[in-house]
Amino acid sequence: MLNYEVFSKENQPKETEIKDFVGKEIFDIFSELDTHLREDYNIKPKLAYSNCAMDKNIWRGWNIKYQKSGKSLCTIYPQQGYFLVLVPGKAFEVRDENTVLEVKLAVEIRKNEISTKKKA
Repeated sequence: MLNYEVFSKENQPKETEIKDFVGKEIFDIFSELDTHLREDYNIKPKLAYSNCAMDKNIWRGWNIKYQKSGKSLCTIYPQQGYFLVLVPGKAFEVRDENTVLEVKLAVEIRKNEISTKKKA
């Protein structure tokens, strides 16, 4: 099942519901990434709903947005048994900690791109 099939637009999921949906092991990986983004980039994430129908609705449903200076660093889409991370220009399917390392690197590159554009 996909995110939007479990959590309707009118039913913003609670953290415990997301944990049950993705599974404990995946939620632990998500939590580690979330803590990294919050602490290292001083970001307060925002929960939002997307109606995107791309890729057979895989990007549709509730997501967590991480923005810095009004620019998107990444967006996380919880799915059953994994989560998707969209860093502008690149998508990741996270099922293990190795992929989280790739996501962290992509987010750091994105942050540097944003910083460089601000200086120009």
